[in-house]
Amino acid sequence: MLYAIDRMIRALDRAGKLAHLKGLIVGGFTELKDNDIPFGFSVKEIIHDVVKKYGYPVAFNFPAGHIQDNCALKLGDEIRVDTNQRLVHVKQ
Repeated sequence: MLYAIDRMIRALDRAGKLAHLKGLIVGGFTELKDNDIPFGFSVKEIIHDVVKKYGYPVAFNFPAGHIQDNCALKLGDEIRVDTNQRLVHVKQ
């Protein structure tokens, strides 16, 4: 549900977990259900609204998560994000 994503991203922000990132990679979201009364914002709009104050690049719809072609990211690896070129490069 969209309100749950909004609540989680805002909790991460309030806890300071988003403040010192150099960039953010957001996986794809599938089968999201809205409330009977529409939330009014998409996942991209919700996340962008919270992190826009930081000015770092945000890559949306990265193919990671509970999907067939899962390109999981390994914690601790160097990752280059270039949102102008629509490129996420994983250096291992």
